[in-house]
Amino acid sequence: MPLSDRIRKLAQKFASPHEAHVSGSSRVGSEETECAVQPASKTRMALGEAWSASDPRTVMGERVGANSYKVNTELLDARLATTPIPTNTWWQNLIVECGDQPIVMGPYMVKSLNESVVVCAPTEMHSNTFVASAWHDDWRMDMAGSTRRVVAYDSVSVTVRYEGSSLATVPLVKGAVFATIVLDTQTVVRLSTIHAIIGVDAGDAPGSTIVQLNNGSTWLIWCESNVVLRQCGMSGLESPIPMQGAVRLALVATPSAIPALLSARTAIPIGGDVSINATNDSAEFAIAWKVRGPGSLLMCAQPHHQHALENAEWIDDVGSYWSSKGTLRVAQGTKWQWSESIEPIGFAGHAEPSAEHTEKLCELVAIDARALPTDLHALPPDPYFFGKALARAARIALIADEVDDSHSRDMAVQRVTEWFEPWLNGTNSNPLVYDTEWFGLVSTAGL
Repeated sequence: MPLSDRIRKLAQKFASPHEAHVSGSSRVGSEETECAVQPASKTRMALGEAWSASDPRTVMGERVGANSYKVNTELLDARLATTPIPTNTWWQNLIVECGDQPIVMGPYMVKSLNESVVVCAPTEMHSNTFVASAWHDDWRMDMAGSTRRVVAYDSVSVTVRYEGSSLATVPLVKGAVFATIVLDTQTVVRLSTIHAIIGVDAGDAPGSTIVQLNNGSTWLIWCESNVVLRQCGMSGLESPIPMQGAVRLALVATPSAIPALLSARTAIPIGGDVSINATNDSAEFAIAWKVRGPGSLLMCAQPHHQHALENAEWIDDVGSYWSSKGTLRVAQGTKWQWSESIEPIGFAGHAEPSAEHTEKLCELVAIDARALPTDLHALPPDPYFFGKALARAARIALIADEVDDSHSRDMAVQRVTEWFEPWLNGTNSNPLVYDTEWFGLVSTAGL
C-alpha cells in the first residue's frame, strides 16, 4: 500500500471521531480515569472541521486544569472573559497578570494602565547578540480615577475602554502613525514626559501643537476639539479647558513630515479586516483598515510588507520609523493588497533523486530507521520536542517510501504509531489536558 494511503488511514484512525473510536486511560495525579471519544456521526469530516462540538471539559474527562499563567479577567470586558482568548497575540500583555507591560504596535509601544496611558517611541538597544527596543515614558496621559478593560480586538487591533472619572476609548492599531486616545466626556487633558520640554509651538492646523524634547525628538500633538495645549512645568502639557474627542500623538521623524501628518490627523484607524483568498498556486491577501473620520490614512508597513504591497502609495515625506523588525515605511490608503505564490505541497519531492543519490539515501534511511527508539521513555516528554521527534520519524518514512525501501518505511510508520498513541490516549507521562484558563489543550507540565 502506498505510504500516502497509509498516512490517510492513520489520520482517519486518530483524528476523526466520525470514523474511529479513540479510548484509553489517562492519569491525573495518582488517579486513573477512562477517557473515550465516541463517534458522533458516520459523516466524513471535512478539512478544518471541528473534531468535536462537545464541551471539551466533558470530552477530556478529568484531564482538566487551570493554567498558572493567569488571564486577568478584571482587565477584560465581561463578553470576552467567557470566550477563548488568543495566546501569544501581540497585545497579550494587556490582560496577563497585572496587565502593566507594554505592547508593540510599531512604530510605538504602549502601556495601558489604570489612570494613565503611556506612549513610547522606542529607541534601539543592541549588542553583538541581540537587538531590542528600549522603553521610555515619552508621553503619559493622565486618566485619574479611571480603570481600563480590553473591550474588542481583531487581527490588527485591540481596543481599550476607560471608565470612571473619565470615559475614553483607546484604539491600538498595528502600524498606526499616531497614538490615539478618544475622550468620550469633557476632560482636561494632562500629558507629561520623562524628558524636558524645550519648545512648544502652535501648528498650522487648528488644535495642533509641535513639541520639542531635550532628547532630540519632536512630536506633533493634535486635539480634535481644536484646543491648543500649553506647557505646564518643565515636562507637562495641559489643555486650558476641558475637551472631548481624539487626542493624537505622532513622532515627527523629519521636519518635512509635519504637513503630511497634519493632513492625516483626522483619519483615525480603529481596526482592520484581514482576508485571504487562495487558489491552487497563489494567495491574495488584503487588509481593509477601519477608519473613523475623514482625511488620508497613514499606516506604517513592516519590511516584509514593503516588498509585497501592490500599488502602494508611499509617503516618504513623513520619513521612516525605527523598529526592532527593521525600518518602517509609511503608506497612504485604507486598503493594503498583496499576493504570494503557494508552493505545491505533497508527500514526496518535486523531482526523483538520481540513481547515485538513491543508493546513498537507501543506505542512510535504513540507518536512521533502525535508530528510532523503541523505548517510549527515551522520547522527549514535552509536546514541542516530541513533535520534532515525531516529525523526523515521519520524514524518514516518507524518504524510505520514495526510494522503495518498504522495510525501513514500515519500521518508521510503526514507530510513529507507537509513539503517538499514548499522546492521543492520555497514557504518556505528560498528557494533554484542557486548560480552563486559556480554553485550549496544553500538556500537564504546561499548566
